[in-house]
Amino acid sequence: MKKTVALICLVFLLSACSAEAQKEADPIMDISSLSLGMGENEYGTVQYVRYSMILTYSDNLKINEKTLEPLLAGWIEERVLDHEIELADEIGDGQLKLEGKVTFDSNGLTKRDIITFEKLEETIQGVVFETKAGKMYQAVLVNGETRLKKFGD
Repeated sequence: MKKTVALICLVFLLSACSAEAQKEADPIMDISSLSLGMGENEYGTVQYVRYSMILTYSDNLKINEKTLEPLLAGWIEERVLDHEIELADEIGDGQLKLEGKVTFDSNGLTKRDIITFEKLEETIQGVVFETKAGKMYQAVLVNGETRLKKFGD
């Protein structure tokens, strides 16, 4: 009788471990590099931010590259005139290089205003994207650490 109970417990534990291993692991993303550069047109009426970032992600995060968008600070997002992704290339297994340019209306802003806004809130804070399975995510860089948040569900 004891052997039968022990065998049933062992089978239960093995099946529970097997079921746990089959669950999908949480996806991971790291914004391992982010660089920015500001510029303006010759009249000083339109500013732009060029950005470049390296995204490193786990195998279970299949990114639809056409859906990648930078996560912009509120002060710049409300003034956006144009956004262009210039490069979204896989540079290695689980690594993507993303480069682009965000053009915004700077009318009414002085250079000092822009510098103040940049100090208060990071200009480019991360990325928003959709996976090939249709799940939406936001990856935000906070104090050098990337936080991945899933939307919906």
